[in-house]
Amino acid sequence: MPDKKRPKESDSKKDTKKAKHDQAESWNYDPVHFIRSHSKNNDPADVQTQIWEVVFEPDPMDSSKTLSNVATCGGNSICIIDVNSGTVLMKYKHKDIRENFYTLAWTTLELGGERTNILASGGIKGEIRMFHPSSKVCFHEWKPVEKKNVAVNSLAFHSSQPTWLFCGTNDGYVSLYDIGTPTLPTYDGVNPTQIFKLYPDYGDVYNIAWSGHESKWLLAGTAAGLVGWQIEEDKVKEKIKDQNVKYRPFMVDFLLPENEKDAGENPIVDSLAIVSENSVVAKCANHGLIYLWDLKKTTKDLTLGDAKNIVEKEVTLLANLKWSDTDNFYMNLGCHKGVGLIVCGDDKGSLWLYNMPSMAETSPEPIKKIVEPTTRLMWPELHDDHLENSRKVPLDRHDIIIDKVTPSYDGNHIVAVTSNNMVCIWRRTDDDSSTSDS
Repeated sequence: MPDKKRPKESDSKKDTKKAKHDQAESWNYDPVHFIRSHSKNNDPADVQTQIWEVVFEPDPMDSSKTLSNVATCGGNSICIIDVNSGTVLMKYKHKDIRENFYTLAWTTLELGGERTNILASGGIKGEIRMFHPSSKVCFHEWKPVEKKNVAVNSLAFHSSQPTWLFCGTNDGYVSLYDIGTPTLPTYDGVNPTQIFKLYPDYGDVYNIAWSGHESKWLLAGTAAGLVGWQIEEDKVKEKIKDQNVKYRPFMVDFLLPENEKDAGENPIVDSLAIVSENSVVAKCANHGLIYLWDLKKTTKDLTLGDAKNIVEKEVTLLANLKWSDTDNFYMNLGCHKGVGLIVCGDDKGSLWLYNMPSMAETSPEPIKKIVEPTTRLMWPELHDDHLENSRKVPLDRHDIIIDKVTPSYDGNHIVAVTSNNMVCIWRRTDDDSSTSDS
C-alpha cells in the first residue's frame, strides 16, 4: 500500500474560493489509506485497471446510515474494504479475466430471521451477480439481456421493496426485476423476474438512480439527455400478481440547461445522484458545471398516468455548482441521501466538495450565483515502492481520473476510486493543516 504525504504547498493553495453558504463547519480531510486492490494477476504495480464504483454498505438496522465498509469494483474483481483500517475484508474474482465490473448496489433482506445486506454487481459481460458478503458467497447470477456485447452499466434497488432491482444497460434499456428472497443455507428462492422494460431510445444508459418511495422517480442519465419515470408501487405489484396487467409508466424528458459545447444536440448526462427525496444532481459532459435541481417543483404540474407520448419538462434549478472544465467523461458524483454533502472528482486526482445541507431540506431555496466548492481535496504526494521497483511511470505523470467518489452518512470518510487502480480513503480531521484546499 503506498504511503501518503501532504500535497506540495503550491498545489494545496490553488482554487481557494469557497461557497459562502452552509459553511459553519470546517471540512478538512487527510488521506489515510490508498489501496491498489483490483490488480490483474495480483500485480502490485498494476496501474491500468480502472475501478469504476464505490458504495458504502448500508446499516441494516437504519437505512439512513452507513457502516464502515465500502464495496468497490473494477476489472474482474469486487472488494469489500474497511475504511477505518484499510483492510480488504473480501475479494471476489470472476474466473474470466475479460470481465469488467462497472456497477454495484446494496439492498437489505431478511435472511434466517436477521436483516442482512446483499450486494448486486453488473459489468461488461452483461451478467448480474448476487453476493452475501458476510458469508463470502456469490449465490446467483443471470443475464438480463440475452444479446451478446450488452453491458450492465448501472444498478439501483428500490427503497421500500428491497427485492426490486432496476437495471440500466448500454443497449439503451432500463428494466425492473424482482429478484426474490433467498432461503438460507442453500439460497434457494432466488428467481429474478422481469416486471417491465423501458426504452427511452436515447442511446446508452450510463446511470440510473431511484429518488425514493415517497417521490417515486426512476431517473436515467443517457447519451442524449436525462429521462425519468414515476413508478407506482401498487401498479407494479398488480403486474407481479398478473402478467396480463398492462402497466407502462410514462416517460419525462428532463431538460437541463443548454450549453454551446453540445452544438445543438441533447447533452450527454454522464452522472446522476440523489441529494434528497426531492433534490437531484446531474452532470453533463463538457459543461463545467454540476446542476442541482428540484424534482418536486419540476414535476408538480405533470399529469400522471400511462402515456405513449414523451413529456418534456425543463428542470427547476436550485444551484449551478462550479466544477472542472475537463473534456473527460464518466467522473461520477456521490452523495449520501438526505445529508447535502455532494462530492465529485476530476481528472487531476482532486475531489470537489459542496456542503449544502439546506438542499436536502423539504423546500430548498434556489441560489442564483454559481456556487464554488466548499473545499477541494488535492491528490497527495505518494511514496510507492511497488511502482518504483517495477520501474513504471509514477501515477502523477498521467491524468488521475476519479471514476467515482462517495461520502459516508456522517461525512467522516470520503472514498474515491480511480482510473489507475487506486481506492483512496480520506478521513475528516479537525486539523486545519490537512490536505483540504481551503
